[in-house]
Amino acid sequence: MTENAAEETTAGAVVRNYFDVFFSHDINKTLDCLTEDVVWHVQGAPDVPTIGTRHGRDEVREWLELFPNHFHPVSFDITRMFEADDQVVVIGRFTHRILDTGKEFDSDFATICTVRDGKLAAYNFLEDSYGLWAAFQPQSAGG
Repeated sequence: MTENAAEETTAGAVVRNYFDVFFSHDINKTLDCLTEDVVWHVQGAPDVPTIGTRHGRDEVREWLELFPNHFHPVSFDITRMFEADDQVVVIGRFTHRILDTGKEFDSDFATICTVRDGKLAAYNFLEDSYGLWAAFQPQSAGG
């Protein structure tokens, strides 16, 4: 029975579980989905608070605590997942309200994940980084 359970835990299942747990807003359970040495990368302008590379669970914890201070998720839809061995690519679309400015930001996204020992070992999130940067900019007095 244990052997069959191990066979059912594909890289895609690990990634699907990660997203389910992430949207439960339980930081500790989310961190349990990651390897101790996870490499977490979000592409974009460095003056956006959630952009950059983080190494290990402690740095990802900081990101997970930072995210709800700046983003209110409105929608998040996964449209496709592609899996090959330990790699999973997730494609979809999301909308967030930027709490700093009140603007809505929506974007297509792709996430490249690497799974090791049933956990995420690498997470690389790609989105409309210019659109995200623009959503963080205050409106001008004339606009």
